[in-house]
Amino acid sequence: MNIVLNGNIYQIAKDSTLLALITDLGIAHKAMAVAINTQVIKKPLWESCVLHEGDEVEILDFVGGG
Repeated sequence: MNIVLNGNIYQIAKDSTLLALITDLGIAHKAMAVAINTQVIKKPLWESCVLHEGDEVEILDFVGGG
């Protein structure tokens, strides 16, 4: 099935969870925020949050600087 990931079409397996997506992308999930259809999803819910066809997922990585 297809989702929109940071503005791009991305194909994932049916019934994939948010945590599975993040893991498959190889992203370290320490300082980041994730929203699905403009709703921020708290990290403890990533494992149980099932993605659906057409969901719009935004992954924001926080980078420190100075």
